[in-house]
Amino acid sequence: MKCQICNNTITPLKTKGIEILQCENCKGFWVKKGELNRLIKHQAGDIEFSSIDHHMHYDTHGILKCAFCDDQAMIKVNFIEYSDIILDYCEECGAFWIDNGEVEKMEEYIKSIEKNNAKPTILEIIMNTIFSLPKI
Repeated sequence: MKCQICNNTITPLKTKGIEILQCENCKGFWVKKGELNRLIKHQAGDIEFSSIDHHMHYDTHGILKCAFCDDQAMIKVNFIEYSDIILDYCEECGAFWIDNGEVEKMEEYIKSIEKNNAKPTILEIIMNTIFSLPKI
């Protein structure tokens, strides 16, 4: 299998007891449904479910096809809705594509939420919504 980001080889491997498909070059990887919850340390809740939305999001690469679903187009979702971490998500099987460095960003975001245990203000929600709109 070839990586859709950099066209290099995807290799199955195990990390933190979780089987992933990782690109040897760009270090991005695929995780199946439920594995993101196991991969990211958090105290409570379903971070996968909390991340699924249907707003327009953009990232540095285009639309990816799911590695597990016969080329099913994936959608862009915002990790836990208000972060700036955009993930690729397969609506068919629940898999995620995780870019290199995004696990660390997600863990830091979770730590900040758990530390502050604060909900975003209405201003933060409005500003995040405005900044997530497509640029004209």
